[in-house]
Amino acid sequence: MNDLLEVKFVSRKKGKGVFVKRDIEKEAIIDIAHVVPIPNKDYKKIRKTILFNYCYIWEDPKHEPEFTNAISLSISQFMNHSYEPNVKYMYDYKNKAIEFSAIRDILKGEELLVNYNGLINDKSPVWFDIE
Repeated sequence: MNDLLEVKFVSRKKGKGVFVKRDIEKEAIIDIAHVVPIPNKDYKKIRKTILFNYCYIWEDPKHEPEFTNAISLSISQFMNHSYEPNVKYMYDYKNKAIEFSAIRDILKGEELLVNYNGLINDKSPVWFDIE
């Protein structure tokens, strides 16, 4: 069991989300999510499935350019999108992981939200309708 995070149902449209069980301070590391890089040839098939919604861009041309996407193996996989996120993420290509950290203080019971575009202030459209 995770003593910091829990997955809860949010809504029919959003599905599940990740919530904090206790207060988190700004800049605290929330999760380190290990990933499975997806071979480019397999990603073409995944784009046609629900798994596409759980993929991250994983482009590190210095290491393994044949893998440009990955799937997280962590509770963080269920974080929902927001253009006003309270969490940011950074890629750790060497360790094949994604580090999630708090942008601001987060209170117990709050949903953790990331900007799926990768950059905190990126307001580019995402591939689904925003609720």
